[in-house]
Amino acid sequence: MLLIDPPAWPAHGRLWSHLVSTTSYAELHAFAERAGISRRAFEGDHYDIPEERHAAVVAAGATPVQGRELLLALRDSGLRIPKRTRERVVHSTTNPVWLPPGSRADVIASRQVDAPPRTVVVRAVISSGRGMLVVSRPDGAGHDLPTRSVAEGESARQALESLGADLGIGLGDATLVGYVRNVVPAPDRGYPWPAPTACFAVFALSVGGSGPATGTWCPPERQEAELGERHWWPLVRPGLWSGAH
Repeated sequence: MLLIDPPAWPAHGRLWSHLVSTTSYAELHAFAERAGISRRAFEGDHYDIPEERHAAVVAAGATPVQGRELLLALRDSGLRIPKRTRERVVHSTTNPVWLPPGSRADVIASRQVDAPPRTVVVRAVISSGRGMLVVSRPDGAGHDLPTRSVAEGESARQALESLGADLGIGLGDATLVGYVRNVVPAPDRGYPWPAPTACFAVFALSVGGSGPATGTWCPPERQEAELGERHWWPLVRPGLWSGAH
């Protein structure tokens, strides 16, 4: 079912509605395309609809409801993406092949200081004039960021400091740039992380000089080709926050 709430949310000098599906993101995107709504209006679990288009979206088939009813229906559908302040969903994949059926992977850019609760892995984007520091993946499938699991009873920052010690570099001043969040309602026996949510935080730090001796420096012109398929890649590409609201 497609729902839309009243245009009551102010931004950019206008009032906005939220358009959601309680069935699937596929239904939501298909409806938006038929209604002529730009994909740029998609905000992770809903489309932002300007006040002047509200009536046309209702005429196209969306059911008008109050804001609280929409929020509860979206939550109960399992399609809601909870957000912290100063964060933005930049990509969301429904039923990714690397997770159990019925799951979702959200890539969330963040301006928060600390990683979210249920963070199970930390990664470090360490950059210098030589490029980005990468390490070989354990499975031999190319390169990845330096990574460390968060031990039981350990905070994400403590895990990050331990990762820095392994690399021989201080990561105390690293900045959180975002995280990948697995949403897994029905984990299978082979799924190794907590359910229904587990987060994989990405921190960034620029260093001077030659930097750590561990790993390989990937120059800027090679980064997208070598790393563009990694789940965290949207968090480090240029212009991440342009157009955010």
